[in-house]
Amino acid sequence: MKSNKSWTTIIEAIIAMFIIIVWTIWVYTIYAKSQKISISVENRVKAISIAREWIEVIQNIRDTNWVLFWADSKNCWNVKDYEINCLWDNVWTHKIPAWSYKIIKDVDNRWKLIDLTSTTWNYDDQTFRDTFVVNVDADWLYTQSWWAQFKPLFTRKIEISYIDTNSSGNGEKLDEKMLVKSIVSWWDNSKVWFYTVTLENLLTNWKED
Repeated sequence: MKSNKSWTTIIEAIIAMFIIIVWTIWVYTIYAKSQKISISVENRVKAISIAREWIEVIQNIRDTNWVLFWADSKNCWNVKDYEINCLWDNVWTHKIPAWSYKIIKDVDNRWKLIDLTSTTWNYDDQTFRDTFVVNVDADWLYTQSWWAQFKPLFTRKIEISYIDTNSSGNGEKLDEKMLVKSIVSWWDNSKVWFYTVTLENLLTNWKED
C-alpha cells in the first residue's frame, strides 16, 4: 500500500507540473501575441501619421506657391521648387511632373521635392528602402534629409499624378487636379510581414475655379 501511495503521489506531482508548464506556455504565448499586436498597432498609427504629414507638406507647397506667385496663381499654383519662371508661362513647363518623390527642406527652410530616377522598385526591395528611408533628426522629427541621425523602420514615397477633369487631353491648367499619394511601408520586427499604408489627397487651384 505504501508503495502504491508513493507512485500516486509521484504521478500527481507530474500531472501538476505538466499543468503548470502548459499554463505557463499558454500565458507566455498570449503575452507574446499581445505584444506583437500592440507593436503592430503602434507602428500603423506611426505610419498613418508619417503619411499624413507628407500630404500636408504638398498642400503647404501649393499654399506657398499661392503666396509667392500671387500675381499669377493660374500658372504657378503647382510649380516645382518655387521656380519664378512659372510666371506667365502658359506652357506650364515648371509644374510638378507626375512622378515619384521624396521631400527635404532646403537652406531657406522650405519644402522641396526630390524626384527619383526609378518608380519600378518593389516596396520590400532594399534599394527602395535605402532610397525612401524615413530618418529621425536631432529633434526627433521625421525627415528624409540626408543629415538626419537615426533610421527607424519606415519608408515614405510621394506619388504625384494629374486628373483631367474635362477629358480634353491637352493638359489645360484649370482642368487639372493634382492627386497626391503618400505611401509609407515597413517590416514588422521579425522581418516576416510587410505592411503598407497609403493616404490620398486631391489638390486643386480652387482660387482660379
